[in-house]
Amino acid sequence: MIHPITSYTSCKKSEQGEVVRPAPFLHDFLRGRIELPERVERVVSLYPSITEILVSIGFLENIVGVSFWCKYLIKEVKGIPSVASATRVNYERLKSLSPDLIFVSTGVQQDLAVELHQRGFHVYLVMFPKNLYGILENIMIVGSLVERREEAGNLVKRLADELKAYRCKEMERPRVYVEFWPDRYPTTVGRLTFVDDLIYTAGGLNIFSKAVGFFKPDFDEVSRGNPDLMIFLFERKVDAEAEVESLIARRGWNDIKAVREGRIWCAREKELPLTHSGPSFTQTLKILSEKFKEVKAG
Repeated sequence: MIHPITSYTSCKKSEQGEVVRPAPFLHDFLRGRIELPERVERVVSLYPSITEILVSIGFLENIVGVSFWCKYLIKEVKGIPSVASATRVNYERLKSLSPDLIFVSTGVQQDLAVELHQRGFHVYLVMFPKNLYGILENIMIVGSLVERREEAGNLVKRLADELKAYRCKEMERPRVYVEFWPDRYPTTVGRLTFVDDLIYTAGGLNIFSKAVGFFKPDFDEVSRGNPDLMIFLFERKVDAEAEVESLIARRGWNDIKAVREGRIWCAREKELPLTHSGPSFTQTLKILSEKFKEVKAG
């Protein structure tokens, strides 16, 4: 686990007697010291949830570059230059933007963070949240780094109130199976992920809640889990219903309760952003909550 820790070297006095605070350093995954700029005025954000945080706390005008996936999910940044995919950067374009700070996330972008640092850029690696409150923590961290603490605090308070309002306290919950990118690299989730927490908070029970993290599902285990609802999320434009119908037959899932009762939910990630850990998670929470109530009602 990576725990960035901010520290300072000793303060010195200027010739006029004013206390001059040196730039902070972070001891983190690079096992070194990363210097952060004194002021952050030009930002590049390469992860959609971080980009949404920046937009939500009033820092949109300071975002000078984003990734392709940021533009795909966050409509407010469509006019901002794209400098990267999820893991590959156009360094010539990035350098021309002269960013004070680049935001990336752990997970698939961790190696990219190392690469950016080695090329001399100021980088901050935001932790991939393990639960919904981790999203709120990230908002405060990002807000602090760009000097939008008050705006971040107000946003966190609002989201915490919404989270409390939507939290399901009922013991009887529909059993849920969720699969991301079934047409490319089937992936599901277990505990210690904000997705598992999102499902539980909305009133469902993830059939893989005893496993940990993101992983390729064991199809026989899915059958044994016998979910009441199956959710399939696609990244690309495909005939989702035909794709799911085919994979259900191939995997021998016709006897699963959700299949027998027609409780199959197919959507694109843009429509149901379950893997998106930005401030809009409360909207996803509301959508899931309503769906789980439908399943319980029969």
